[in-house]
Amino acid sequence: MIDEETRARVLRQPQYSVSQLRAYCRCPKSYELQYLADPRYPTHGMGAVVWFGTMMQSLIQKAYYDHPLYEALLDAWQQECPTIFEALQDWYRLDIECRQSGKANTNARRAWLQEHPRYQELSEQITAYQHAALGKWDWKERFPLTAYFRWASAFAQRVPRERALLPGAVLVEGIPLFGPDGALAPLAERAGGKKNYRLLHGVCGEQNEVHVVGVPDEFAVDSDGVAWICDNKVTASMLTAAQCGEDLQLAKYVVLLLQNHWIEPGQPVRVGHKYLQEEDAVYVWGDTSRYEDLVLPQLHEQFSALKAARRFPRMRGIQPSAFSPCKSCGVAYACLTTPTRYRSGQGGQDLFAEDDALAAGE
Repeated sequence: MIDEETRARVLRQPQYSVSQLRAYCRCPKSYELQYLADPRYPTHGMGAVVWFGTMMQSLIQKAYYDHPLYEALLDAWQQECPTIFEALQDWYRLDIECRQSGKANTNARRAWLQEHPRYQELSEQITAYQHAALGKWDWKERFPLTAYFRWASAFAQRVPRERALLPGAVLVEGIPLFGPDGALAPLAERAGGKKNYRLLHGVCGEQNEVHVVGVPDEFAVDSDGVAWICDNKVTASMLTAAQCGEDLQLAKYVVLLLQNHWIEPGQPVRVGHKYLQEEDAVYVWGDTSRYEDLVLPQLHEQFSALKAARRFPRMRGIQPSAFSPCKSCGVAYACLTTPTRYRSGQGGQDLFAEDDALAAGE
């Protein structure tokens, strides 16, 4: 157990996340440039699937507030892509007709395209918007903006609501679904269409010395008292149940939910991912049977090592090309840069000042 004095002291210190931990493990230099340098170096060329994942999570979140899935889809996309929203809807209606006209590269499909030039015009209009408004993302040829809108629309129209949403959910993006009276609490919209979430804060590390933050996409408790912790995914590759049981992101959620009294000590817990596909929501659940002997010790060890790090060497040139993290690094353009200063921590102190003073016994 963590005493309240220790908890209060640690929570005043700079915070760490699994995203930071992953960046550090891939390449310490990348972590330094993204999170420590002042000013930070923005990431370039990140996969557009990250953007799409945020869109799908916005859809799911809105659906918990009694929005039909398709209505939630329209709200999310209109908010994110207002100037091209009507064109996307018109394109999707024509796209359904196009796919029903015949297989690609058949005479039937070619005839339909000749009879409906508006389909190509809308595609070009949407592509221009993609380049202008969403150009910072790396768009794959097979998955332009139109393909993601098709995916999201098919999901919202074909997947039953009870399949898309986690039964017994009480917390979505860190925000309680219900008020003290048990009634569904309204979701306050954030200015500028920003993601609506509330971070959970907790203490981690081998010496309870690391301030960690995070928020599960969805958290539920069923009628048997079992807690279910879920993150939503739009990737084609799926973890196995065993891999979910060893995933440090999900383990960190367990730690945070315990410390914030959403889970009770000894309460049975399942952790997993929900994979949002065009026509289904596929759940993969793992258990916590390896937490005490493997997962939690590794979680604490990794965060302690991250906080203690003072050297940030490059991984450039170490791994063979096939395994190099440089290919997908969003700050590879600044790899040879040496930051002249680090950002300040919370309260304005130097990011490493307190830790170094404690290590020196001051």
